[in-house]
Amino acid sequence: MQPQFEKDFWEKMEPFLVPFGRLIAGVVLGVVLSMIGIVIAWSLYVFFGGRTIEVWQASLFFSAGLGAGIATFAAWLHIDRENGWVLALTALVVLGAGILGAWGGYQYGAAQEVECCAMPTVSPVYYTALGSAVVANIAGVAFASVRAFLTKKRPTQFRNAMR
Repeated sequence: MQPQFEKDFWEKMEPFLVPFGRLIAGVVLGVVLSMIGIVIAWSLYVFFGGRTIEVWQASLFFSAGLGAGIATFAAWLHIDRENGWVLALTALVVLGAGILGAWGGYQYGAAQEVECCAMPTVSPVYYTALGSAVVANIAGVAFASVRAFLTKKRPTQFRNAMR
């Protein structure tokens, strides 16, 4: 008969703390990489002589979404359990969600006005970075939850090296 060991507090909380930590890491890293992407897009627009606002907005949305998508992909990555197709689908989902979040954040930020001044208090670019990071991480959480539910009983792909 095997003795039953009682789990301590941290072992009981691990299923809740790990996803929460991944979410926080994904949002923080997403905002940072999204801002870096925005700076790169802005500098490319200026130095290559972009002339229309549509070109600037497209580069803004894609660069912010790309940065947030990369951060979310890294935060919710499971190398040991997934094949290449699932990883590619994860990347596609979070990158697409990041781009859509950047567009939505820009639309939200452009509509924020203070009544006395008739101008936004915070730049729409801030909302672009925040929107891309948040929406990409929501998509990452949803995709990881579905992936975990569907592959709950499947063993890891790495073989035991000791056998």
